[in-house]
Amino acid sequence: VGKTTSTINLGAALAEYGRRVLLVDFDPQGALSVGLGVNPMELDVTVYNLLMERGLTADEVLLKTAVPGMDLLPSNIDLSAAEVQLVSEVARESALARALRPLLPDYDYVIIDCQPSLGLLTVNALTAAHSVIVPLECEFFALRGVALLTETIEKVCERLNPELRLDGILATMYDSRTV
Repeated sequence: VGKTTSTINLGAALAEYGRRVLLVDFDPQGALSVGLGVNPMELDVTVYNLLMERGLTADEVLLKTAVPGMDLLPSNIDLSAAEVQLVSEVARESALARALRPLLPDYDYVIIDCQPSLGLLTVNALTAAHSVIVPLECEFFALRGVALLTETIEKVCERLNPELRLDGILATMYDSRTV
């Protein structure tokens, strides 16, 4: 709970401080894109096309946002097909890292908004990342998923991305009236 809202707010705050920020909507539901005023169903190209089509450049997918210094790689439901299509690819876990590599010199921060599952898309995001912030609802049952996520992060760190680190937990949906 709060992944997309945290992504938008963190990106906007960094941009206000003069940092160049790229937000990557890596959720097939496209909530980050919607949250930034983009209608995902009207997009001709998205991060899905960037992953799956050779010859397409990130600049062809990149959108400017209303926040100066903050850009977006949008997503829509097409991205759900990537999970299946990437299975047979060589180095399938590194597809996002390869797609983002040409953009890295242009940005101080790249923030990837993931879907709420630990499938191949999330593994791609973890393989491309330097660090992870885990938004966690302040509720007992939310803790159950953290153990599985931590295990996945450890595996990615061991096998695919030794630079990856867990920066911390970001408490969301906090209610001071509860214990």
